[in-house]
Amino acid sequence: MCNCKCACNCKCRRGKAPAKGSQRRRAGRSKRKSGKRNIRSIAPFRVRPVVKRYFFEAPEDIRLTGDSLVLHPGQFSDDAGEPASGFMDFGQDGYFNLYVNGVLQEGKLFKADADKLTIVATGQSILKGTPIILESVGFQVTRGK
Repeated sequence: MCNCKCACNCKCRRGKAPAKGSQRRRAGRSKRKSGKRNIRSIAPFRVRPVVKRYFFEAPEDIRLTGDSLVLHPGQFSDDAGEPASGFMDFGQDGYFNLYVNGVLQEGKLFKADADKLTIVATGQSILKGTPIILESVGFQVTRGK
């Protein structure tokens, strides 16, 4: 009960929770009056993926024992069929995927950067003619309408 004479039967609502949405409505009105921008008036951003793929075919059986396998960009061709001069590395704005014989590999089985692809030794073999595809995915953010 509140200390008013009406014992909370009036509109003062002391001691009771405010009506739902009443605070939100008041806060929203005050923001509009204060001149703050509405979220709809801000120009939208466009996020566009950028994908580069690099292709390699095992020239002979490759045993993944002992040391890790290191492949360099010059051993790969790009989407246009031209020899790759380097792998596109988007850093923190992207990631690499590795496919061996069309199967996506776990991230812990390889490491890629602009200069090399390292495949961890797992004791398995990659057979002659097996396709190895390195996919580099990044994101380009632009302000657009």
